[in-house]
Amino acid sequence: MTELALLLFVAAVGHGISRATGIPPIPLLLGLGMTLSFTGLVPHGEDWGPHSSGDDPAIFILELGLTFLVFASGIELNPQRFRRQRRVVVRVGLVQFLAMGAVGYAAARAFGFAQIEAVYLGFAVTASSTIVALRQLQVTQQSFEPHGRMVVGVLLLQDALTIAVLVALSHFGGGIASLASGYGAALVLAAAAWILQRRGARWIAERCDGDEEALLLAALTVLFLFLGAADFAGLPLVAGAFLAGYALSSFPVNGLVGGLLQSISDFFRALFFVALGSLVDIPGAEAVSTALVLAVLVLVLTPPLVTAVAEWTGLTSRAAIESGLLLAQTSEYSLVIGFVGLQLGHLDRDAFAVIAIMAVVTMTATPLLARESVARKLMALHPLRRRRRDRPASDFANHALILGLGSSGQWVLRPLLAAEVPVLVVDDDPIVIAELDAKGVPCLRGDGADEDILAQAGVSRARFVVASMRRVSDAEKVLSLLGSSVPVFARVFEREDAERIRRLGGTPISNSAAAAEEFQKWFQARFGNKEKK
Repeated sequence: MTELALLLFVAAVGHGISRATGIPPIPLLLGLGMTLSFTGLVPHGEDWGPHSSGDDPAIFILELGLTFLVFASGIELNPQRFRRQRRVVVRVGLVQFLAMGAVGYAAARAFGFAQIEAVYLGFAVTASSTIVALRQLQVTQQSFEPHGRMVVGVLLLQDALTIAVLVALSHFGGGIASLASGYGAALVLAAAAWILQRRGARWIAERCDGDEEALLLAALTVLFLFLGAADFAGLPLVAGAFLAGYALSSFPVNGLVGGLLQSISDFFRALFFVALGSLVDIPGAEAVSTALVLAVLVLVLTPPLVTAVAEWTGLTSRAAIESGLLLAQTSEYSLVIGFVGLQLGHLDRDAFAVIAIMAVVTMTATPLLARESVARKLMALHPLRRRRRDRPASDFANHALILGLGSSGQWVLRPLLAAEVPVLVVDDDPIVIAELDAKGVPCLRGDGADEDILAQAGVSRARFVVASMRRVSDAEKVLSLLGSSVPVFARVFEREDAERIRRLGGTPISNSAAAAEEFQKWFQARFGNKEKK
């Protein structure tokens, strides 16, 4: 009980430090847990394995925390969120997963690890952290940008691939028949999850009729049913937890269940990472050097790899670079892989320490690297940026320049075309550009805040500029280039953003009122009739 109280205290301290400093909580919690181990405050015996958890509270917390961690991850796996980015998601996700896995395996073998340990270390560098990347997207307000949706899709695809890997590793050494049996059982359980996701989850939510307690109990019932089925079929419990989450991932069920589980998931997740860190013994110099080399490989190789594949698939250079920076870290699932390897006896403490140290280093580095300023510097160094040069810059003059189409830009574009005002649209979405091309609307594909693209679009000769881009910082850059020579109308949502645009000489157009009005219409149409009944 004393150990449990200590783990709870350290988890609370870790979250407090994270909020105060902005450092991602996972590496902090891991580091504090490792400190407990190094100081001997939470000791663990050397003979740790699948049968040694009965009287160890840290191990019990690990298993319970792991269940909720994976369950919450599965709830986010709604393919509809990245349907338009499906092709780039699959290509980027698979290439990163396979290429980084090969790099990690080769590096581990070069450091003298046994083959099975090298396999675990290879898979530990394949996937990126869903928790860290999503938090960074929220901080930078990029969650709903095309590359943000793509990153979410890649993260969730890699999570699913990692679960498939864990099924294989749990049947390692049992031969082809054991592996086939494991995947057969996993497919049956996945089919049940798919049916529930498509048909049953919404029905369950409707039967609960707004009763939050009933919905929470229903969600937990689904979780434990899948856990029981996974255990009965000889599958890792994480596979059952992940598929249970996927079964509840359809909209709006995922939002309702996710909100109810948020505090529970955060609680057990914090305890999980602290307890996991407490399993790490004091690493030797060789383990530390191996972890640092693997961490550097992840930080250095992932951004150009993701950038190259994303650009080849259709993303702009800026979006591709930002995606690569966001994905340049190891995942919480890397720690899950290490934990399962310890349970199965495939890894020793040194190999697990390598995975833990690598996770701490790469996750801590993400907020420092995944910044707009870093992306812009890399843009300047990128030699292969593709430019669309359908017309020379001199052809554009006295025109309305729309930077970033989107729904807001559409409302501006239509009346301008009807009035036969010369128009040029700049957008970074290849689908938008293809649609404009098909309609014969002059357009350029690229970043509306890129100086080269703006020069090509004749920004200094424009009649006026409509900055309908997603980030206010992009509109600020346009204003800093133009000064007061050309009128600039910038879309904003916050009062503070509007003040910044005015100070730079632009005219802010607030979408807050319009957005609120549209939401009220939707809400009334969705729920108004129900209230009348």
